[in-house]
Amino acid sequence: MDLVELVVIAVAAVTTAGLTAVAGAGGGLILLIVLLQFTPPEVAIPIHGVIQLTSNGTRAVTLRAEAKPRLLGWYLLPLLPFAAIGFLVADALPRDGARAVVGVFALVAVWWPAATRWLAPRPGGGRRFALVGAVAGFTNPTIGAPGPLLAPAFKAATGSHVAFVATFALAQVANHSAKILVFGIGGFAWGEHLPVAVVGTVGVFVGTRLGTRFLRRLDPDRLTMVYRAAVTLGALRLVVAP
Repeated sequence: MDLVELVVIAVAAVTTAGLTAVAGAGGGLILLIVLLQFTPPEVAIPIHGVIQLTSNGTRAVTLRAEAKPRLLGWYLLPLLPFAAIGFLVADALPRDGARAVVGVFALVAVWWPAATRWLAPRPGGGRRFALVGAVAGFTNPTIGAPGPLLAPAFKAATGSHVAFVATFALAQVANHSAKILVFGIGGFAWGEHLPVAVVGTVGVFVGTRLGTRFLRRLDPDRLTMVYRAAVTLGALRLVVAP
């Protein structure tokens, strides 16, 4: 990967981490689409996991007082087993097919959010979060960034936007940790892709710190148009010209 590509990824990491810090979800999907412009899915998805682990970890620590960790009990139970199943499925997908899957998912998540509302449990969480955890585990290695798919469940179970952002960040730390683990067991060569992982990690750290400063000041709805446009353009590129 050349210097220009690394700079593009660094800028995308800062921008998307800031977006996620304010909106709670969505930035990781855009970052994955950017990574897929330069690397194949079997590289982009695990590297994205490392970068997003830093992004969500920073956000979880910064907003720890607002988080509701008790919601994650049932959620965590099926996470790792289904991540292993998802990895096996992802490993069997052809490269172009995997890109198209990510692109189609991105378009559905942005333009048809009602398709994921069946996942949302009642306020306060409960056993239905085990289903959300299973979906998270399976889709993380296959789709790579299912945040928009999972976010409605956490929005329904938390009482405020800040609590949602903090709690979902904790869940995403678990998601990306499981993804990193299964790709590592599967033999992913982390050392070969260290530069992009380091650049992205530094970028999301900066973006998250900046974004959390504005979390209580900005209206997340104002970011919807920009977010939809960015995701749509990137997703169409993956689908039409994988």
